[in-house]
Amino acid sequence: MTKKKTVRTIPAGLFISVYANFLKKSGRIEIPSWLNIVKTGIDKLHAPENPNWFFYRLAALSRKFYLNRGKGVGNLRKEYGGKKRRGSRPAKKVPSSGKILRFALQQLEKLKIIEKNQRGERIISKKAKQDMDNRAEKIVFSIF
Repeated sequence: MTKKKTVRTIPAGLFISVYANFLKKSGRIEIPSWLNIVKTGIDKLHAPENPNWFFYRLAALSRKFYLNRGKGVGNLRKEYGGKKRRGSRPAKKVPSSGKILRFALQQLEKLKIIEKNQRGERIISKKAKQDMDNRAEKIVFSIF
């Protein structure tokens, strides 16, 4: 008997790219005007080159909430942060942009992919979890 394939058993990059394409094609995500020019953190020199980078960020956040629940903006800023190069001084770790993450979480809440529980923690909704598992099954069947 074969086990049901879930998001945990699929490689992260593969799932994120498929789910990002789904989010883009759904057409329910608001894209603000500032998204094309904003940097993702103070450690970056330029805005992302990929025009669909926001959809990939939404898919990655959805996967993070699928695997681990109860993350706030502060923890996500630390995870998406990087090293700031400071010339001859040693590099130091800096957090990513909080505005982008807050906006992404608001979009995911609007799509009902994540929701807040009684304690105020963000968790993935049951319907979204089932949808993500179904998409993971389709990915496995399309590959093999």
